[in-house]
Amino acid sequence: MKELVELLRKEGIICKKLEEIKLNTRKKIKAFLGVNIKNEYCFVVVFEKKSRFLTKDIQTLEEIMPQINFRYKKKILILNSPICSKAKEKLKDWRILWF
Repeated sequence: MKELVELLRKEGIICKKLEEIKLNTRKKIKAFLGVNIKNEYCFVVVFEKKSRFLTKDIQTLEEIMPQINFRYKKKILILNSPICSKAKEKLKDWRILWF
């Protein structure tokens, strides 16, 4: 959690409140809901994969979204692997960060 806060702070995203959301999945995915300084809800998803982030992983993201019942303003995706160019095109409204 401390590494996540440091990564977000380096990118200029400061959250006053950051809570982990329990997901019903077996994959290495963590989701967080935070409130930034401007009182906007931020939805943060952390994917830990050894291989490339592909378009089929976007389906996993879309399955997570209905579990979150907040009106989030910013969507942030944090990866530790490269991303496919087609997946990057589909995620234009997401801010993508790497750790």
